[in-house]
Amino acid sequence: MAFSGISLRGKDRQTRATLLASAMCAAVVSPAAAQEAEQAQEYVEATGGEIVVTALKRDTRLQDTPLAISAVTGESLERAGTTSFTELTSNTPSLRIVDNGPGNRRVILRGVVGSGEPTVGVYYDESPVSGSVGTSSDAASSTPDFRVFDVQRAEVLRGPQGTLYGSGSMGGTVRIIYEKPKTDLIEGAAAFNISSIKGGSPGASVDGMINLPIVDDKLALRVVGSYQQFGGYIDNSYYGLKNINDGYSYSGRALLRFTPTERLTLDLGAYFTKVSTNSSRWFFETGEEQVTNARAESGNYDESRIYSATLNYDFGPVSMTAVSTYFDRDRIVVGDVSDTFNGRANAAGCARYLLRNTTATCSAPELGSYLELTNTILFSSLYQPQSVKNWTNELRFSSTGSGPFNWTFGGFLEDRKSTVRSTLLSADPRTGELYPFVPQNIYYDRTINDRLKQKALFAELSYQFFDRLTATVGSRWYEYDKVVGGVVEQGQIHYASVPSPYTEAQTTENGFVYKFNLSYEFSRDLMIYAQAAQGFRPGGVNQAIGLPAAFAAYTSDSLWNYEIGMKSQPISGIYFNLTGYQIDWTNMQVSARTAGTGSVFGLISNVGASRIRGVEAEINATPVQGLSMTANVGYTDAKLTEDQVSAVVIAAGRKGDRLPFVPKWNVSASAEYIWTLSDSLEGLVRLDGSYVGSSYSTLAATDAFRRKVDEYGLVNARLGVQAPDNDWSAHLYVNNLFDALAITTKSSSSNTGGLTITHGAPPRTIGLNLTKRFR
Repeated sequence: MAFSGISLRGKDRQTRATLLASAMCAAVVSPAAAQEAEQAQEYVEATGGEIVVTALKRDTRLQDTPLAISAVTGESLERAGTTSFTELTSNTPSLRIVDNGPGNRRVILRGVVGSGEPTVGVYYDESPVSGSVGTSSDAASSTPDFRVFDVQRAEVLRGPQGTLYGSGSMGGTVRIIYEKPKTDLIEGAAAFNISSIKGGSPGASVDGMINLPIVDDKLALRVVGSYQQFGGYIDNSYYGLKNINDGYSYSGRALLRFTPTERLTLDLGAYFTKVSTNSSRWFFETGEEQVTNARAESGNYDESRIYSATLNYDFGPVSMTAVSTYFDRDRIVVGDVSDTFNGRANAAGCARYLLRNTTATCSAPELGSYLELTNTILFSSLYQPQSVKNWTNELRFSSTGSGPFNWTFGGFLEDRKSTVRSTLLSADPRTGELYPFVPQNIYYDRTINDRLKQKALFAELSYQFFDRLTATVGSRWYEYDKVVGGVVEQGQIHYASVPSPYTEAQTTENGFVYKFNLSYEFSRDLMIYAQAAQGFRPGGVNQAIGLPAAFAAYTSDSLWNYEIGMKSQPISGIYFNLTGYQIDWTNMQVSARTAGTGSVFGLISNVGASRIRGVEAEINATPVQGLSMTANVGYTDAKLTEDQVSAVVIAAGRKGDRLPFVPKWNVSASAEYIWTLSDSLEGLVRLDGSYVGSSYSTLAATDAFRRKVDEYGLVNARLGVQAPDNDWSAHLYVNNLFDALAITTKSSSSNTGGLTITHGAPPRTIGLNLTKRFR
């Protein structure tokens, strides 16, 4: 927490006392400083200067919160150069991002990963954001990304949060909490960054913030804006193009806070982000790093908007919070699929795809027509306009007293509408650029509409016995209704698709999830806890054309998470937290195919089970003034415990197979030292390192499209000078210091002709970051 020019975050007790004394002395001559000193006094008395989180939807000290949670302040994020939630992996054990570029990211916590609805909830302030379902009903793979600047803190809640956060949080929840308007202070901030990627093009970004009180102590506005130019580093060898994955993003938010009385606070927010960039994918088989031979465009063109209203009212012993959020996303996903049609422009291809009989022979007219079509799409991309409109509302009440009994209860409503249009566009063979999006250039056209409506009631109660032992129980009743409809306007013989009329299917389900927690606080510096918590995510409806109605719907899947944990401060300035857990996941939603000897369909179904066992350790130390060190270790053993086979479907996984994209080990550490150069100048040096173990892209070793993602390590370094009160700073930095080939994801499919699509961290990047605050 920061108080104008005074920051108490991350300081030891002696430093906090010194700062507090300075503020109180200044208060003698300055009314503004008097208010500052009062805030500092309240903060130190309440928290000891430590991070306060709202993971339980009420304020609690981080070390007093009996669950596995990682939290980092905005000041720490700024010093580390963090600009995206994807970079929180360096602060959190068991957090994994399957990164296929901006807007195409899958978030995984504790190895809970699968096709379908998200397994991790992502929130900006009180607003949940969601991906678009796409043609494969896989909303989890396209998590939107808002820029991380002017942030109060980030919280990562590990393990299911089903009672308070509902569906989509079965693996955990990521929360970015932005700074709010201040009604008594004019302030601003600006940041400028310029960088150079080895073998690539330069990148740059500009961020700005201004806070304006409109009515003293009543009304204030906080506006933030950002622009980023991505440095490209992927080359296209087919067309001889360099740095094709450059692009840009710009974003902004306006927050208005109205506090007509001490009890009532109304926050209104509008958030916007736009990303336009070619894909950062490259083909592993080219034999050259960061080189692709794609013959048509690939990219992501994404706009997201959030409009939110949050009302807080303090009744005294009870507080009320009402939140209404409208999330609106429009994106166009473009992916080169030219290799799908390699080797098909011949008589054998005509027999297979046109006649559907490999022993038959096409007539001359049939062969001529087939070759004309196939040769046209040898240079082509899937072009998929998508939209998501999600309206969520929550009303909750929480106790505010200091007594032994605390509680939270509330209700939740959601209405999400998604549309995706999947088309196949031909490209100019001379440049790879797609021809205009008009009917004569479209060679496949399918539209899917998806609507999800949810409602829920939730409650969480805790009681503290003997001032040390606290028992917590929670439950959430949910009901969802999902309707999916689709139409194929134009078929494609290579996809075995023919025009079909609009059809619609529906599924409805309700149920309960539960949470039980027992914690014992030996002292302020040592707590242990045990927890059993349930998580779930909604089912849905498949839109495979021709799929029998009995196979269309799939149900929700759920899991139980059992964990024990310890939170401790063994000596002054050192915090050590340890957690062990086991997750039993049943009725899994998986990508599968229908069983039997008839027509075979790809679909999402419920089949199989898995068990995930893991250990997480975190240490945060300030052994001497100015030196801060952190380390996080996560071990995750995620395997199937049943074959993914039923009387209805067959999936790839078999008992003992590892879950995809889940490394067994992830380790990160940082060390930062700040020292005094003069009364007005400090020096800073910082190192951040991370290690991610190997994983696989699919379940079964027999899968022809399975790819191994090798282990990798990354080291970042920063060196700079700054003002002691954080008024300004200038840092030189090097990301990927040793220029490691850090491949983060691999995948393959028939759409790539069996080639391996690869994404990874940029090569060594050298940059300069300048920041300035105005008060």
